[in-house]
Amino acid sequence: MKTAAFLLSLLFIVYCSSFETSTNIQTDHSNPIGYYEGDPLPPKTAFLTFDDGPSDWTSDVLDILKKEDVKATFFVCGAWLPKASTRGNSFRKYKTVLIRMKEEGHTIGNHTLGHQNFAYMSPKRIERQLEENQKLYQNELGEYSGKLIWIRPPFGSPYIKTKSEVVRKRVSSALQGKGLVFMWTKEFDSTDSKEWVKGEWYEKGPRINPDNEKFRKKMDRIYNSLVYKTEGQGVVILFHDTHPTTKEVLPFIIEKLKAEGYTFATAEDYTRWRWGKTSEELSEAAD
Repeated sequence: MKTAAFLLSLLFIVYCSSFETSTNIQTDHSNPIGYYEGDPLPPKTAFLTFDDGPSDWTSDVLDILKKEDVKATFFVCGAWLPKASTRGNSFRKYKTVLIRMKEEGHTIGNHTLGHQNFAYMSPKRIERQLEENQKLYQNELGEYSGKLIWIRPPFGSPYIKTKSEVVRKRVSSALQGKGLVFMWTKEFDSTDSKEWVKGEWYEKGPRINPDNEKFRKKMDRIYNSLVYKTEGQGVVILFHDTHPTTKEVLPFIIEKLKAEGYTFATAEDYTRWRWGKTSEELSEAAD
């Protein structure tokens, strides 16, 4: 019995070791290369990701990340926020924020130009949304720009709650060669984009009231939706830097994760961990 128990323990150790090193598992080989639900993650590592910005709150998020010495991944849209257009776009309005984001070591990814659902788009429209966002980013940031290799499909569609394999395969085919997809761990959606509350808006001003009871309750919900699910596993957390509730609760979430022994990483770190390559090298190899 002791010998059998020892062999089982040894097999478990070998299994864990193989998981904790870079592997090349894809949940579905028809998907573009990247991270999807069920793919391996380094243990006790939190990947903080922020969608939909930049916005009036992004600089505050960057202040928190700098203070905590944490790197994150931002998936940006050029012309989606209220009053945004290709002429009065978010990349122009928040150019200094984006430059700071890059200079402080964060990863910036492509969240499309107008935040439209891929499931209802033709392959050509999907390609156009990604390429126009990239072009706008380069036009506005110039020498401070770069290729937005990592892609986060708006709404996670069609890789979250997929009902149609036909739709998923059509979108996957359209995304092949366009970059690397980075989804989130399904149970680690912060829910910050749900149930807008009084005192919460895209722009700073009199509408913002962090002391409002519903505002505080939403902060509690965001916090509780994340910190009680961590058990030492690697997690990709979904936030949105377009919500003041997020930037208010973020320090408490980081503090809790650090207390549990978590370290923090970006999508670029994930590429190196899993494939031993930079995102650029991996993307070029996948073309």
